Amino acid sequence: MRQLSEHAEGSIIVQDLLNKLADFNTTPVDYAQSFYHLGEILSDIIKKKFDISNSKITIACSSEDADWLSKGILDHTQNAHTSLAVFWNLRVNPFDKKDITIAPIIKSYIEPTDRIDYLIICKSIISTSCVIRTNLTYLIEKTQPKKIIIASPVLFADAISNLSKEFSSDISSRFEFLYFATDNQLNEADEVVPGIGGSVYKRLGLEDQFKKNKYIPDIVRKRRASMK
Repeated sequence: MRQLSEHAEGSIIVQDLLNKLADFNTTPVDYAQSFYHLGEILSDIIKKKFDISNSKITIACSSEDADWLSKGILDHTQNAHTSLAVFWNLRVNPFDKKDITIAPIIKSYIEPTDRIDYLIICKSIISTSCVIRTNLTYLIEKTQPKKIIIASPVLFADAISNLSKEFSSDISSRFEFLYFATDNQLNEADEVVPGIGGSVYKRLGLEDQFKKNKYIPDIVRKRRASMK
């Protein structure tokens, strides 16, 4: 059963975008654009809740979210002190145990940064939280953020409590979760239903996680080139 958050209950636009993600008939182009627009809306929420105008910010994501959800947040943040961190994770079940999931980082693109005010880490959907946990653990040590904003269109019902338990109270007390909906059902493939309509990289045309991890997001190419 789906529960809309306060940020989605009164917004027909957000609800329509969530429905497009859940709809298997949505084309890859429209699917990607829906994530981009949700990223823009998340950025507006962040700017209303926090004074980030003169803050040092790092926006972090997985590679499959970089050109759409993350770019929507980044383009709309309008802050001159914003760096980008992108991770390629390989999600696996060690020893073929379905109840144990890890997501080691196999490569990363991280722009120069030191201590920051806000770490905004976004994910298309947070279910088991293994990807977010891995990337957060790396970035917390590297950037020492004062506030950690975890932004995602859809969460599995237990995601907030499960992720918070993975960190000390000193770290989890810095968390602020921003999302539009929570779902509490899984299908036979352990995908959240309705969630985002299955696997994000498959819906975007990236086929599987191995081919996904060979994909270099356009935003990474452009920002890397601009820094040379």
